[in-house]
Amino acid sequence: MSQPLVVDDEALAAAPKLIALQEGRVILGDHQLGYVTQLPPDQGNKWQVYRPGKVFVDPDTGENLGREAVYLGDVEVTQFADVSTVLATKTKQEINKGDRLAVSVTEAADNYLPRAPAGNIKASIISVYGGVTQAGKSSVVTLNKGARDGVENGYVLALYSKGRNTKDRGESYTLPDERYGLVFVFRVFNKVSYALIMQAKLPVQLLDYAQTP
Repeated sequence: MSQPLVVDDEALAAAPKLIALQEGRVILGDHQLGYVTQLPPDQGNKWQVYRPGKVFVDPDTGENLGREAVYLGDVEVTQFADVSTVLATKTKQEINKGDRLAVSVTEAADNYLPRAPAGNIKASIISVYGGVTQAGKSSVVTLNKGARDGVENGYVLALYSKGRNTKDRGESYTLPDERYGLVFVFRVFNKVSYALIMQAKLPVQLLDYAQTP
């Protein structure tokens, strides 16, 4: 399962920072040491490493929904100090000086009971995790609705594509929206949420939407 994170720029700037690697190293690899500032000792010794990514913008309102932080790997603190020492336990992408840390999230999607929302939820797909524009089964998508909109972990939503416009004998028509799959919400932030595509008969595209079945 992906480890997405959404933060505001102020929180990202204040997050613990990787300032140095072992001598001679350019990239932090598995089982190598790095050195981090601003690392609080009261939040455990397991952390995840991120790099600032794109800013999410609501396609309906233009609101800034937060910045995605790209997950790079996991580290474990071996010594807390003004400059703390961390050991890389898993690297998914290259980890460099300047990358930021966040407390490790151990929640698994299996812990959430799949259920339909009690109320009406409708959210647009604003991003596909990994930077592509189309997705299929087992891909992760970002929705422009979050906790403030009533979205919860475990929600199952139906996927719809918007009906395309067509013409016949000079008359314009909009075809009905088409339901073509299901997504499972597994990580919720205040303004956005992430969902796993469980079923999809068509390619999932940006600005398709997910709503209460």
